[in-house]
Amino acid sequence: MKHKIFQNIMFKYAAGVLGIVVTFGNFVACGSQLYQVSVQEDFEPSQAVQRANPEMNDPDSTLYGIHAPSGWQNLPIIFQFGGEMNQEQKLHFLAAIKTWEWAVGKNLFEYEGTHDEMTGDSFNDLYSSLSDQVNGQYLDDDWDKTNKPDYVLATTIWNNGPDYSLITKADIRYNNAHYIIGNSLTNFADGDKQVVDMQSLSLHELGHYLGLAHVDSEIDNLSIMNPSLYIGEGLTSRRLSRGDIERIQLIYGCEGAACDIDKLIADSDDVYNNDAFEKTAELWLNSNAPSLKLR
Repeated sequence: MKHKIFQNIMFKYAAGVLGIVVTFGNFVACGSQLYQVSVQEDFEPSQAVQRANPEMNDPDSTLYGIHAPSGWQNLPIIFQFGGEMNQEQKLHFLAAIKTWEWAVGKNLFEYEGTHDEMTGDSFNDLYSSLSDQVNGQYLDDDWDKTNKPDYVLATTIWNNGPDYSLITKADIRYNNAHYIIGNSLTNFADGDKQVVDMQSLSLHELGHYLGLAHVDSEIDNLSIMNPSLYIGEGLTSRRLSRGDIERIQLIYGCEGAACDIDKLIADSDDVYNNDAFEKTAELWLNSNAPSLKLR
């Protein structure tokens, strides 16, 4: 079983892996340890959500991979960072936001600073953070009280509107107890704590935050919404697939150049290679502006 999973890791993401022992295929790549971790359990839609949106699991439906077809009830999404997040983590979270906004050609988020003195550990359990009025991004040093397995990298939780097609509030909780969450291009593992790229992980979690579900690798093996993620020093997954762009545009529409998906993808190498998302995120963070257009 382990040998088969190890072979599969060499070629594609593995969906629905069950645990840390069988999830990690460990070999040297570019001088670093490469691990593949299931993120299947970061996203657990309620039975009510699944009943209301059964097509999200139907690969033949245009709504496949979408758990909230109507998206957010109110735009822009006003969000705050937890008090424990450092500047590097904030920057790469903002870069992930700019990636999704690039895909639709418009601003979806509004930055409202820091949720003072609040961290993931300020809440009694996983879901109690949904009881306030803040759409927060929190680090959890006490991961046990989330009742998620230790290997889960992060989890997105949300409240729905009455018909379950709308999102009214959401939080992301990051597993700071068992991983080093940061820039995997500059951070290093520390003992048993492996590096997880903040931008890559946030890109995936923000997909859920915006209304996307997991996408099987056999349907779209380039999707950031595949239910697994490579982690380790120097390893990133910071790009969206065509399918990711098409699905997010089904929810939020598009404006300007983003509406020509062929051209958007054709020009994407220049955007990624010039670090446009990171540069805009840095300007955004330093300015404390509510929002900022891609530079």
